[in-house]
Amino acid sequence: MTIPQNEDIRDLLDQLDTCIADDLESQWLDFKPWEGAKESMRVAVEYAVCFANAGGGVVVFGVADQVRGREAAIGGIGNCDIDVWKRGIFDATRPNLSVDIEEIAVPEGSGKLLVVRIPKGPNPPYGTAKGYFTQRVGKNCMPMDSQGFARSQVATGAIDWSGQAAEGIALDDLDLVEIARGRNIVKRLRPSSELSQLNDAEFLQALGALRKGEVTRAGLLLFGREEVLQEECPQHQVHYVYEGDNNKILRNDSYQSGLLQILDRIEQAFTGPSNPEQEVTTGLFKLRIPAFSIEVVREAVLNAVTHRNYADPGEVLLRHKRQEIAITNPGGFLGNITPRNILRQEPMARNRALAEALQKLGLVERAGIGRQRIFMPPLSYGKRIPVYETDGTRVTLRVYDGAFDEAMALLVAKWRGDGRDVDLDTLLILAYLRENAFIDTGAAADLLQLSREQARSTLDQHALPKSGFLERRGRTKAATYHLNKAVAGDMLGKAAYTRTKGIDSIRYRELVRQFIMDHGSITPKDCRELLGFGESRTAKSAISRYLKEWSGDDGFLRWEGNTSSRRYFLRKCEVNDSDSA
Repeated sequence: MTIPQNEDIRDLLDQLDTCIADDLESQWLDFKPWEGAKESMRVAVEYAVCFANAGGGVVVFGVADQVRGREAAIGGIGNCDIDVWKRGIFDATRPNLSVDIEEIAVPEGSGKLLVVRIPKGPNPPYGTAKGYFTQRVGKNCMPMDSQGFARSQVATGAIDWSGQAAEGIALDDLDLVEIARGRNIVKRLRPSSELSQLNDAEFLQALGALRKGEVTRAGLLLFGREEVLQEECPQHQVHYVYEGDNNKILRNDSYQSGLLQILDRIEQAFTGPSNPEQEVTTGLFKLRIPAFSIEVVREAVLNAVTHRNYADPGEVLLRHKRQEIAITNPGGFLGNITPRNILRQEPMARNRALAEALQKLGLVERAGIGRQRIFMPPLSYGKRIPVYETDGTRVTLRVYDGAFDEAMALLVAKWRGDGRDVDLDTLLILAYLRENAFIDTGAAADLLQLSREQARSTLDQHALPKSGFLERRGRTKAATYHLNKAVAGDMLGKAAYTRTKGIDSIRYRELVRQFIMDHGSITPKDCRELLGFGESRTAKSAISRYLKEWSGDDGFLRWEGNTSSRRYFLRKCEVNDSDSA
């Protein structure tokens, strides 16, 4: 069962003659009698917290939960200002909760019930302003126990698990070899940094691995001796599985040392026969294309160990197949981040101290650069777009090998060789147009994870005459964007541009057909406006030619009226075909 909608609630109310409302309650639904605006508001705040800390739910006010008989049980509610209630619940919860509230009509009592719909909270734990924390367990709101409360805070990043002191861990429990490894990483990646010149204690202090004389959990994860990590933090391990053909397991390794050594060992696993390269040559230019870019693998593993939930006993799993690697880590996305907006959301670190230490070492970047490191190399080679997936408790990143597009790889390499900036948006659009004849603002908004207005602006920028690689066709918001002649020839072949020029008439047919299905008929003026031709003499002439062609003996249109008032309709067979479809 899921959170009930209003129709579900009405169906349940019909059962009140044979049972009491308490029998109809569930993990997602609670009935409450109306006890005045002030008291009912207090109850609503408590239940908002309770449901938000679980899977969300609905509270219906105006129904006594222990009274049998629909007419007796439904008393309804008194006067209620919905906006006041929304603000009141928002102000009385920490973090603030936004809920949906509406009234539904009933024939009994005052004639209306109040439905408070609470979504699952993205950043639990939630509490009241007075410090009351509960969560829905079955049909009851139960106080959150201290362990559950702590786990929830770690899972959502409310508490930085990695920044806390590692209890019982002393400096002697850290591995001097791993500290030296960290110092060498700084020398290699940040040669101008003074970190590498510090003594061990100062180095650890500067990284946040040591705070007020105590080793932090971030310090343990990075530099702890392997036997100490296995004893104190076994969930930190990274599991690497390499599958050959027919699902044959060729390697099955569990890395249990410090994170810096784990990273080195995984990079070694992707060096050699398990990660072959192909060489593409055109003239004097050579390009080596690996099955999986080491940069992508490194960034994906760093993301997994940095953003995982260390309160979860699960491990980071890297499953390596010939045409795909899948990196899964415990812990869902933080805040409002989803696979559909991850390219544009500001990064959120569940383990801030660990993320900051890795940034100071030079291994990770702030401001979402890591996502570009994951997406750009495979797209530059004309491979499939990496995909994020989540079930709410785990995040999986899939990076693909498979076939690459040699023409696109050479085009991108040539652009970069010429000093041209090839950003992520450019690569995403090119990848889309390898498989599709055109892109419009709707498709671009989904692809680039932007609003329609932002997507249109981006497409227009790439359609500028001298610097762009796109052509815009159409003058309205329904315009489509195609590869220009030069780029289409380089990436898709000489005939590609000519083929796409014929697509307009096909797409125009579909738009006109859909317009008539929606509105019954179309005029030449409607048609010019729909297809973005404008009102010039040339535009009028072009639309007249299209309409004449489409209303000919083999066309899909018929017309009525004289020249000045002519309207076009779908032929009867077209209407019947649409109805049967």
